[in-house]
Amino acid sequence: MDPLAFINPYVSLKESHQLGQVYQELPEKSVRLLRYKGVEKGPESSPELLVFELEVHKVVNIKSQYSVLSYTWGHPVLDNFKDDLSHVVICNGQRMPIGLNLNDALQHVYIESEMAPPLFWVDAVCINQSDLAERAEQVALMTTVYANASNVIAWLGKDDPDAHEALALVSEYTPALKEIASELFSRNPDDGIRAGSINLYGDAKLHEKYHLAPKPMDSWKALVRFLSRRWFGRIWVVQEMVFNGSHLICCGPLRFNWSDLDGFVSLVFGAQWHGLNFHGVERETAKIARVFTFQREIRLSATEYLNQDLRFSLLSAEGKLYDFAQSYLLSSAFLEATDPRDRVFALSAFVNAYAAKLDIKPIWLRADYTLQVTEVMLRTAQVLLWKTRSLDMLSYVSDLSCRAQSTLPSWMPHFHIPGAVASVESLLDMHQGRKYHAGSLSLSVPTFSDVYLHMDLPGQDLEVQGCLLDTVEQVIHFESGLISILEICLTLPSNYPNGETPVEVLWRTLIAGRTDTAFPAPPETANDFALFVKAGLIGIALEALQAGNKELLVKLITVLGEVEARCPYPSVPTVGEFNDILSSVLGDLAGCVTMLTELHATCKYRTMISPTHWGQKGKTLFRSKRGYLGLSPHSTCAGDEVWLLKGANLFHVLRKVNAASVEKILLGEGYVHGFMEGEALRLEGMSYGSVIIK
Repeated sequence: MDPLAFINPYVSLKESHQLGQVYQELPEKSVRLLRYKGVEKGPESSPELLVFELEVHKVVNIKSQYSVLSYTWGHPVLDNFKDDLSHVVICNGQRMPIGLNLNDALQHVYIESEMAPPLFWVDAVCINQSDLAERAEQVALMTTVYANASNVIAWLGKDDPDAHEALALVSEYTPALKEIASELFSRNPDDGIRAGSINLYGDAKLHEKYHLAPKPMDSWKALVRFLSRRWFGRIWVVQEMVFNGSHLICCGPLRFNWSDLDGFVSLVFGAQWHGLNFHGVERETAKIARVFTFQREIRLSATEYLNQDLRFSLLSAEGKLYDFAQSYLLSSAFLEATDPRDRVFALSAFVNAYAAKLDIKPIWLRADYTLQVTEVMLRTAQVLLWKTRSLDMLSYVSDLSCRAQSTLPSWMPHFHIPGAVASVESLLDMHQGRKYHAGSLSLSVPTFSDVYLHMDLPGQDLEVQGCLLDTVEQVIHFESGLISILEICLTLPSNYPNGETPVEVLWRTLIAGRTDTAFPAPPETANDFALFVKAGLIGIALEALQAGNKELLVKLITVLGEVEARCPYPSVPTVGEFNDILSSVLGDLAGCVTMLTELHATCKYRTMISPTHWGQKGKTLFRSKRGYLGLSPHSTCAGDEVWLLKGANLFHVLRKVNAASVEKILLGEGYVHGFMEGEALRLEGMSYGSVIIK
């Protein structure tokens, strides 16, 4: 029995006696295909019904003789749409209920357009959704089904004004984008073209040079809404588009080119739209960039992309396979799936394809719809821990405050829940994040983890080797403000273990020790920090003066005075320097607003620091009892422990289950300044012992 039968609307319908006659047992490696036979007139005022016959074929015998449909179950735009399956087609003489979007797709393919493929594969109709064994076998065949099809007809839903606006905008800009990209590449052939490097909205000279008419913000927002259609974010679409290069992307009568859409997004998007400020749809723009980036990277089959990582190049062939599987399982967790188990099952095609390239027989969970979601996820996580001998997976556990109630262990990311994997917030996924090697003396000589899974216990505990670096004594959340953050310098030793002064330790810690292009961050980054501090202090002072808040102003001056006396540093102004700045500001408030705007727009440090403080999903600043400064999960409290687990590239913050217990729960990954390149391994008395994580 399928424990998730209730989420599949076609299961109960196909258990009926009439439809049971339609679905005969399939021979091995065979599929059913729809052959269109015309229409049948329904009762008066009822629409005509499409008529099909189901034919059974071995896939290898009909290569390029059929088409496949890529679409979304449910509504193509609305997320919380309950489909009553009130539409009908005729299959082998029986009336078969289908959903709204599938009905629209079939009507368009066979009635409203000239496509009308003679043989058509559609999952909801061609697979007996109530037969669990057949569903599993068909999932295993999916790669072959798509690879052997003549083409993929992708149905995004009916057209609307947003779709028309999107097509017009992409069509107009694409020729110019290709020309611009060619020019950029010819100037910097070794560096390539950085994503989000072209400002198509605010660059008047660019529009004039390429004879483009600037588009209003409404047009850009229409494009965002179009690219946010549910089809783009489906996990199965990745396989459907990658394993067959012939795509026909339809939105009603409109036709889109995947290459043009991908090129547009890759050049115009960064983490957000370059030069554009989309109030109200910021999450949508970020997700669009991630969707297309994921598609692009998985097409590389892990070779070109991941081989840039030194650690990856040092792995055995088997190590590369499971590192690849783990990377893409975690990075695809934001994609949607009607059945959460398909997050694992849909990626099996890529695991098998990469294994074939490496000439390895993979161990991967076969599709089995009798399993509970937690069983599928836990078995997959166990395989990855066992085969990678890496603890990188632990970096993708969301903050404790964001985790859904679950029977899963604390060490396991909830990659079956969209948005529950901390991929955006992970230190490993930041620029230069793969250069951390806290548990190894060298990047070129990695240390592997000793992992023991207590699979015989109800909680599925994870036993690893680790050593306790220190205990958290003070926590400062980023939202507490710049004054509180600067104040922590006063609690640090005058000479940090690596010889740095307190303010330098602070500015390096806030950006996790790296910039977008270097780890460790170069000394000149202190100049960017100085601009960040200057803008922040002016903002605080103006706010205090406007509100008549003398206490805040006194607090600001007091902290600056104490920093000046105890740990002076050029990036933090002295009291005298700040008074001069403030006097200048008060003498020209209009100029001050302009200056602050420019500082916010040009301050590189603000961009560097942003990945480390994403509210509850981000990090907090902590100081340990020995005076170490670092970043830890948002839920960290005084008394939590900072551990170095054997083979881990980062530190991990653990919390005792209770005061008397030796067992821990995982809060998440951590950064400890001055210890991210194996320095902790040289500390006197540091030795590994058993750690059990619940």
